[in-house]
Amino acid sequence: MGKNPYLSQFQLRTTGQLYLFSVPMSVTSHLQWCVESFVTLAAPWHWMPQPMIAKSQRTELPFRSNLDNLPQLVSALFEFPNLYAEIIRDPIANGLAERWLIVPKLGLKRLDINEVGDVVIDENQLRSAMQSEGDLATKISWLLAEDWERELEPLRISAANANARMLATGG
Repeated sequence: MGKNPYLSQFQLRTTGQLYLFSVPMSVTSHLQWCVESFVTLAAPWHWMPQPMIAKSQRTELPFRSNLDNLPQLVSALFEFPNLYAEIIRDPIANGLAERWLIVPKLGLKRLDINEVGDVVIDENQLRSAMQSEGDLATKISWLLAEDWERELEPLRISAANANARMLATGG
């Protein structure tokens, strides 16, 4: 069967940011090939050492992509060992944006976010948390991905500090 000639005009395009906070040096070239098979990068690859984790590197990249490709990219990235990452999809047509967080010991977490970056928890998620057994505060913490944020924040800070040092030295 041939390609649908109408499909390409209806595929939603999106933009976003890919934060690879820590990637083992041994897999960077394979990871680059993987990412480029799903998205179009708006900047060249620029790897820098990740001082918080031995033998790892980090990078940040803006991207463009078909909306359908992003879950596939996230799934592929999740398969890489010892990868710490955050993928942010910009909002489409005044809707919500999305964030995916990858932390090796916690797994993958997907969040809806609003225009200022706040996590959006919908009514069904809250009802489910209230109706199931256990501590409500713990469930809301999970909905907000607080464990993922705690793991990623030191890696974000080390990247921001390195970027500030690079700007200060004119690098």
